[in-house]
Amino acid sequence: MRSFFQRLSERTESPLWALPPRVREWLLWITVALTLWLPLVVLVYGAWEASGVNLRPGQIADRTIKAPYTATFESQLLTQQARQEAYDDARNVVLVRDPSVEAAQLEALNRVLTQLENIRSQRSTDLAAATQQAQAALEGLSPEDAQLLVSLSDASWGRIEAEARRVLAEVLAEEVRSDNVAQVKEQLPERVSLSLNGVERRLVVVLVRSFVRPNVRVDEQATRAAREAAAQAVAPIMVTVQEGQVIVRDGDPVTPEALEKLEFFGLLSPRQSWPEFLGLLALLGLWAAAFVLALYRSTQHTRQSRQLLLIVGLVVVTLLAGRLLVPVPELRYAFPVAGTVMLLAVLLDFRTATLASWFLALALGILDGFSLVTTLVAGFGSLAGAAAVWRAERTMTFLWSGLAVAVSTAATALAGLLALGRQPVDISLAGNVVLQSGINGVLSASLCFLSFSLLGRLLGITTHLQLLELAHPTQPLLARLAREAPGTYHHSLVVGNLAEAAAEVVGADPLLARVACLYHDIGKVLHPELYVENQTNRMNVHEALDPQTSARLIKEHVTEGVKLAKRARLPKPIVDIVQQHHGTTLIKYFYVKAQERGLPVDERDFRYPGPRPQSKEAAVVLLADSVEAAVRAAAQAGKLYEPGDPQCVSKRLAEIVDRVIRDRLEDGQLDEADLTLRQISEIRRVFLSMLEGVYHPRIEYPEPTREPVTPVIDERAAAEA
Repeated sequence: MRSFFQRLSERTESPLWALPPRVREWLLWITVALTLWLPLVVLVYGAWEASGVNLRPGQIADRTIKAPYTATFESQLLTQQARQEAYDDARNVVLVRDPSVEAAQLEALNRVLTQLENIRSQRSTDLAAATQQAQAALEGLSPEDAQLLVSLSDASWGRIEAEARRVLAEVLAEEVRSDNVAQVKEQLPERVSLSLNGVERRLVVVLVRSFVRPNVRVDEQATRAAREAAAQAVAPIMVTVQEGQVIVRDGDPVTPEALEKLEFFGLLSPRQSWPEFLGLLALLGLWAAAFVLALYRSTQHTRQSRQLLLIVGLVVVTLLAGRLLVPVPELRYAFPVAGTVMLLAVLLDFRTATLASWFLALALGILDGFSLVTTLVAGFGSLAGAAAVWRAERTMTFLWSGLAVAVSTAATALAGLLALGRQPVDISLAGNVVLQSGINGVLSASLCFLSFSLLGRLLGITTHLQLLELAHPTQPLLARLAREAPGTYHHSLVVGNLAEAAAEVVGADPLLARVACLYHDIGKVLHPELYVENQTNRMNVHEALDPQTSARLIKEHVTEGVKLAKRARLPKPIVDIVQQHHGTTLIKYFYVKAQERGLPVDERDFRYPGPRPQSKEAAVVLLADSVEAAVRAAAQAGKLYEPGDPQCVSKRLAEIVDRVIRDRLEDGQLDEADLTLRQISEIRRVFLSMLEGVYHPRIEYPEPTREPVTPVIDERAAAEA
């Protein structure tokens, strides 16, 4: 694996390397942008295809669709149906009696009865003709009934005639509506007196039936008002759909009620047109380009191939997993997107993690049907975890980061649901959100804790926990340095304190700066006697060497230190600082000494091999190392203190620090370290503050004078003795 990354970062004979470096760099970043954009295109296209749900009532569903969350809403369909039923209820029809109908129908019956009476009086002459006349007098009268009416005895006819008038008057005295005329006619036999025989009763019904008419009319205005009042009195019908409840089942016909539920949940939407989809792709392209541009302008970490591979790989894997899991209601808030962002914070830096969090948040929101809640939950939950775990120096930090993710996710989700108001937030929903958020926190923290060490080693990324482990005094190189070169070890501790404080104020990694200082002079363990801090009560060996040899031996502590660091498998940032902590500075003492002796001098022989510091941490270590050495030399020479001048130390320290920084600037040692003049000024301020605390003047306490003590002799005790 490591050889793969080495080959990835090494120069090859590909024609690409024939291009100018600037062009190669732009091609690399364009490739990164495309690598992020293309998966988004594929995923969004899949979501776009799936979103094309266009169902009609009665259509057979080709998929099973479930409710994404529990919701209660007013069913416009059912409410309208209930109101229509109330509107159409016959009880709401307002009827008005029409007295003229009763009089007219009774008058018509009397005319028919009178006509039949006249026909009966002529039956003796021609019965057949009388029967035909009777049939013509009453519409709908059958020949048999007409013959019976004509041939009846006068007594029987009299009973029929009287009963017909009574029954019709009784019927018309009640409400006869157009919708119950047939029913009233069917009930006529029940109204005829039982004192009549069967034939007479049947003939009464035949006579009366033709004269039954509606005797009421509808009051249109009053009826309309009554119907509208009845419809308005119907309360809205609320429908509750449980999360995961099947709305439409594959193979079943689609009902209007199911369509209404789909529309409420936003699941029934016609697929976007191609122009809209292409516009969405352009928006995603701009978002990916903005993310890559922000990465390009952020830190040096993102300009290394391994770190770029880590960022792109984690983002793409998260998008693929999110496309599958986030749209599932049971997993929407449990998806550990924060784990990816936390990994970037631990392995790279908080700024990169912040950029990735909002890129992923917006992308996941789009994949979840342009869900604002999903975007906010993913964004704020990830930021909370990254802020908690960034620069983690204890394993307990990962536990607290998981808690931060859970609390932030739950709070954001509940606040978003309440603000949007798409569904009521009850105890059940709140409990479900809290449970999913807790799972999210556990998964995110576990994913980050279990992965950061492995990914860090594979990609050559140094984590804070790894740095803390390397800072322990029992580390073999540090233990050897303390044992064989104690002066150098103490110098490294002091330089580490200076560098850590300075790195903090310039936005560099303080822990990396401090740990790198512990190892920056490990090359001196091979020949500790060559360096003045280890020459206590010893002869200076350089007095017996020529300046060129001394300079060569001094320079070797850098090259040998790099070898020792690599042999001990120290992280690359520390190895780089070991190699760069002197830059290409001039070993001025021996250079001047060679000039004074009149020897042929080549300045390159007296310069460190470099390279110059390439990072803020390396530049801070270079300045801290140089300043500490210069101040210590001045203190040992007695040049810091001047009797009677309490401000002398501050002045001398300021002069030394200013001189060292000015020399390094004029020598170009800080040109490649991405430090601004304002930051260098802050470094100077921190150095002076700490050095004044170390080298402040101390009060010399006088030695106490001891007066001779005359022993007191106890004469009594002496006598007894």
